[in-house]
Order: sequence, then structure tokens, then C-alpha cells
Amino acid sequence: MLCFRLGLAAHREYKQPADVRFKAAERQRRFRQKKRGMLLAEKAKKGELQRLPGLRRSDIDIDKLAAWSAKRLRVPSGRLQAQPFELQPWQVDFLRGALAPGVMEAALSVARKNGKSGLIAALLLGCLDGPLRVRGWRGIVCSMTGRLAAELLGAMESIARASALPGIKFKRSPQPGQVTVEEHDIVLDFLAADKASGHAVGADIAIIDEAGLLGEDKRALWNAMLTSVSGRDGRLICISIRGEGPMFAELLARGAEPHVHAVEFAAPPGCALDDRAGWLAANPGLKHGIKSPEYMERAAKRALASPGDQAAFRAYDLNQPQEPEREMIVSLSDWRRCVAEGQAAPPRRGECALGVDIGGSASMTAAVAYWPESGRYECWGAFPATPDLAQRGENDAVGGLYLRMRERGELTVYPGRVTDAACFIDECASRLAGQKVRMAADRYRRAEVLEAMSRSFVTDWPVEWRGQGHSHTADGSRDVRAFQRAVLGAKWIGARSLMMEQAIAQSSIARDGAGNPKLLRAKSTGRIDALQAGVLAAGLGERMAAAPSGGRRYRGLA
Repeated sequence: MLCFRLGLAAHREYKQPADVRFKAAERQRRFRQKKRGMLLAEKAKKGELQRLPGLRRSDIDIDKLAAWSAKRLRVPSGRLQAQPFELQPWQVDFLRGALAPGVMEAALSVARKNGKSGLIAALLLGCLDGPLRVRGWRGIVCSMTGRLAAELLGAMESIARASALPGIKFKRSPQPGQVTVEEHDIVLDFLAADKASGHAVGADIAIIDEAGLLGEDKRALWNAMLTSVSGRDGRLICISIRGEGPMFAELLARGAEPHVHAVEFAAPPGCALDDRAGWLAANPGLKHGIKSPEYMERAAKRALASPGDQAAFRAYDLNQPQEPEREMIVSLSDWRRCVAEGQAAPPRRGECALGVDIGGSASMTAAVAYWPESGRYECWGAFPATPDLAQRGENDAVGGLYLRMRERGELTVYPGRVTDAACFIDECASRLAGQKVRMAADRYRRAEVLEAMSRSFVTDWPVEWRGQGHSHTADGSRDVRAFQRAVLGAKWIGARSLMMEQAIAQSSIARDGAGNPKLLRAKSTGRIDALQAGVLAAGLGERMAAAPSGGRRYRGLA
């Protein structure tokens, strides 16, 4: 009967939801932690427990940590298996700055596979069993997902086992895991950013792994991690590739502040994929054998042969500000080659292809003029006056970018809550006075475009209606490819446009089963209207250039 009751209780516990079981495990962990603290306090009163001196900021000696790591730790696997676990000079320099007196926040931005996990493991093991160990030390490690947190915990455990470190206990519950040294009341918690919304426990060191991949929706977690170190005069250490995470970018931008230490290893913005100097700039591990030059050569060749792999290579191996899982229409480095800096843009020559994207109250109304004969392009946009540009920039998380666009003459503001498309088309006509213009627009906005043109002074522009997307009934895939060919083939040149630059940065490409591209925006507040107009103009310009001279003029779906 007793066995039956125990089995029934276990079955009921198993049937409980995952969040209920997690909360129960968390209560048990806190109870064990409290009980362990009471036992340690009782031993301390009786004099049975050896007290360790407190660790002040001025006591932290990174050279001792590096010497201890080389002497005590061993590499668990790979080409250097069983050899001393030596911290490289750039890793020691970063730790010396991150743990220096007065520093509260530290950031290390470096490409993948350069010893980032080993650096974290050596620092934490030094706090658990090395020269940085103190009684009652608390640590937190937060990774993007539970799987990544478990991998980092497993790497630490492998090094500890290979090095025969005594007294360190690795636990997998509560998930993703926990590390304790009961003799000295030391606890290191691992968190997953996809499940945790914050952490109330104080910490001496809080580490955010892959901080550059945390989006705006994780700002509350970021602030909670920062708060956790404030009560103990600790420090927050963020280690990641550059990515597009806003909080990590803000931390790197504040690197000159006295309480912030930031180090970034990254290839320059205009770096070619096969530029070896760029490889070395982003991968300090190449000099010390942590990362293989042969791997970089193979990865660069693969990225050059397959444009779909370029985003991941630039993000992971060149450490450029790029979302690795997001394919942009073109990379920002390729786009910057289209900017005519230090020289005049090509002239307006031949017939003009005008792409127009009509917006509403929230989105931008944009137009791009493209002369395929010379390769020149020009870009303009418009917003309604309500809300104002400052508030609109705050809503779209771009700060004062729209204000700068208006100062540069790229952006016009029209009265009301919706941009008057007829007035915008008249403005385009005045900018293109004396030019022979053909226009392309989205067929799903056909009624709006025709209504606007009927109220405008434009009467002689032939219009082609283009579908968007990658289905067999749409033309968007062909226009996207035309834009990519024009940019990569140096047939798209003009003055710097903040509007187009921002639109490309916010772009995303989705592909169907056949690999046909479809232009999307990377986030809900992204404004790619100017890019959409540019894609329409590029597609129309390519068809105009391919039409035989003197023959029947292609009029598409006009």
C-alpha cells in the first residue's frame, strides 16, 4: 500500500505543469541553501570552520588567476587535450580591466571560437576553487537559451573533472543547472534568457553570454542582471559577438565611461570576406592556435560562393554588426561601396525608372529614381506631421534619425495624420523636371496610386504594376534579384542616403522551397519603404536596359 501511494504521488507530481514543477524545485533549492547557511553559521560560531579573508576590489590579482589556470587546470578535449589551460595575453588584459577597481560593467565583443567559453570557465573556476575564492561568493551566468546555458555548464564541468578539482558539485536541477561549493557556501546559478525574466539574488559576478543576440524584449532581464550586482558591489560582464542587440551596442558605446570597460575585436565595416587582415582583427585566437586559419579560408570561400551564408560569416567570424540568422538583401559593407564619397555621383542620363511605395499613417511614403544607363539613384521620403519626427523616431527605436534625414533634405513632412500621396507625387515630378520617367508601383496599392495620380499634375508617366512576394503570380523575387545585381555589380551609385542605409539594415529575406527571395522587414517597427521603392526601381530599370532599342517598348502590366 505504501509503495502504491508513493507511486501515485510521483505520478501526480509528474502530471503537474512544467512551471509548477520548476517552482517546486526552486523552493527546495532555497530551502537547502538556507539550511546549509544555518549549518555553516553554527560551525563558524563553534570555531570549527576556517574563515577566508574578504576579497576587495584591490585584492583581485589577475596574474595569480592566470598562473593558477596554467598550473591547475587542464584542457579536457581537442588537439590540446590534457595540456595546461593557459589564458592568452588578450584574455588576461580583458580580465584585468573588467575586474579593475571602480569598474561595474564590462563588455568583450569577439568572433566565435576564440576561447570565449574557456575564458568564462577559467574565471568562474577561479572563483569556485582558485585564487579568487571567498566565502559566500555568488555568481550568475545567463545564456540565450537553456541549451546554451547547459553547454556552458558542461564545458565548466569537463574542465573541472579533467583538472580533478575537489569539492565542486555540478547540478542539473533546477534547469539549466547550478554549481556549488558547500564547504565555503559558494553558489553559481545558470539562467536561460528564454525562460528567466530576472533574478532577485545578489551576485558578485553576473555574466551574460551572447549578449549581442539579446533583443529589446530582454531589456528587463538585462536590467535585473545589472541590479543583482549592485548590492554586493559586483560587476556585470557581457561576452558576445557584436550582433544587433541594442543593450550590448549601448554598453560598447559607453566604453569610455570610467565605470565601464569595453573591448571589441572586429573586422572593419568595408572588409572583404577573404581579407586576412580583417580575420586577424576579429579573431585574436588565430595568433595563438585557438582558431584555425584553414577554417577561415574554407568558411570565406563558402560565403563568397553562397550569398545566403555571408550573413552568418560576417556575424560569427568577422564579428560585424549583423544578425547571423537573418539574411539581408545586401550586406551593409556591400551597400557602402555604392556611396559616391569624395567624388561626384554619376549624371542623370537616359530614361528614369521611378519606384514609388505609398505609405499610411505609420509607414513612410518613399520614392527612388534610378537611371540604369548611368547607374545613378536618388531617394526621397515623406511622413505625416502627426506624430512629430522626434516621437516617431522614439516609437521606431531609431532616436533622432528622422530629424537628421529632414536636415539632409531626404525627408519631407506633410500636414495631417496621413501623407498626401498626390502632393508627394507632385514633389517627385518637380525633382525630376525635364526627365523622361517610367514608374513602378505595388499592384496591391493600385487604387490608391491611381487616385493620387488623378489628383496630381502628372499625366504622362506610364506605370507598371508589380506584385510582391515569391509566389508564381508575383514579381517581387525578380525585382529583389535585380536590386542585388545592381548593388553587387556597381551599377547603383549615389550620394549617401540615411534613409536607404537604415532600410537595408532593417531588411530581411525569406525564401520559399525553390530559393526565391521575398523582401520583409526584420522587426515590426522597421521602416523598409525606401528599400521597397528601390527594389521596384531596380527591377524596372533592368527591364528598360534589356529592352531592344527601336523595338516595341515593354509596358508590362500598365
